[in-house]
Formats: sequence, C-alpha cells, structure tokens
Amino acid sequence: MKVLKNIIMASVIMLCVPEVNADDQATQKQLVNVGLNTGFTGTNIEVSKVLNDYLSLRADMFISGSVSGSSTLEGNEFAVSFTPDTKSLLLDVHPFSGLFYITGGLVNQNINATLTGKPSSGTFKFNDQAYDTKNIGSFTGTLGFNKSTAPYIGMGWSNRNKSTKGLAFSFEGGIIDIGAAKVALNVKCGNAFTEAQCDNLQSDVTAEIDKVNKELNKKLNYPYPVVKLGISYRF
Repeated sequence: MKVLKNIIMASVIMLCVPEVNADDQATQKQLVNVGLNTGFTGTNIEVSKVLNDYLSLRADMFISGSVSGSSTLEGNEFAVSFTPDTKSLLLDVHPFSGLFYITGGLVNQNINATLTGKPSSGTFKFNDQAYDTKNIGSFTGTLGFNKSTAPYIGMGWSNRNKSTKGLAFSFEGGIIDIGAAKVALNVKCGNAFTEAQCDNLQSDVTAEIDKVNKELNKKLNYPYPVVKLGISYRF
C-alpha cells in the first residue's frame, strides 16, 4: 500500500511539473543576469541564474547608498546617518512562467545607523537629568538590529526568467525580519566636570540606554520594508 501511494504521488508530481523542451533547457542553462537594483536597501549589484521558466537563483550585494536625517529619542535629538548594508541569496518562483514572481531566502544584514547628539535646547537629558551641553565633550551612538542573518520574503514583476538574451527589468517589494533594534550610546565628559560628576553622568547614560531601547522596541518592532527597481542583462 505504501509503495502504491508513493507511485501515485510521483505520478502527480510529474504531471504538475511543466514540460520544458531540450532546446529551451540548453539555452536557460547558459543564461545569467547581471545588473543593478536600487531602493530601500541602497544600490546593489545583482546576479541571477535562470534554472527554467519557473525558477531562478539570485544573489545581490550592497555597493553604495546612505540616508541622513534626524530623530528624537527620550527627549534627545540626534542627527542620523543610515547605511542599509545587505547581502542576499534568494529563490525566485514564477508560478505561471510569466512576469509575476514570489521570492524568499536569507539576508545577511548590517543595517546600522550612526547617531550624533544635537543640542537643540542647550541641554541633553539622561535618565531624566538635564546636563548643560557645555559640560558634554561628545555624544554619539549606534543603532543596529539583532538578526545578522534574517529571512526575507517578497514578490515582484520581472522578465529575468526568459530564455532569450537581452535586457531585463524588475520591480520588487518585500520584508526582512531583522529583529529588535538596539542602541549603544557613548557620552564623554567635558573638561569642567569633576571625576564624581563624570561618574554620575555615566551612570545616568547607562540608565538612559535602557530607556531608549525600550522605546525603540515599541517604535521599531516590525520587519524592514524593501522596495526596489532593477535592470540587468541576460548573457
């Protein structure tokens, strides 16, 4: 009975697998797409290998791009510089052998932001204690996420899977589950502070880091969105 069940399952699978003629298979085995994509993960170099009309393997790697802006955390304002550094290995599935595809895989991410305190009010606040900016030598920090290797899922439209050489275009949207955000702050005391005052400041900064991370986990507790456009050439 088990053997018969296996035979039936194998027959169903064979009937469901689309037929691809030998000439198309030979052509597809030679096709590789090389190009660029750009979007919420910066500008990436992209390489994909056509397996057949339905499947492609794809990899991309960040090469440039950054975003600058400002943010306020626990009453302190920061200048933010953000670099969406990612490397991806993905499987594209074109279920109808057309332009539409779904994709998934793994992303190695180093999506980090650098933070620089901005003294907009003349004071910085650490652990609800106000410190005159003249007594702060420097106030910097970093923001990162705890999943260095993260799952990715998305969908899009592209003619990368076609069995003819030439230009290919793509549009894709998806999400990366990069995990929880975590901030580290580095505050240096100014020359006017005594050793005791500096110790008090560092103690307040440590407490402030805990507060900021709790606030971030409320604000940034969702996947990283991806939207990107791409162009490549099939060789």
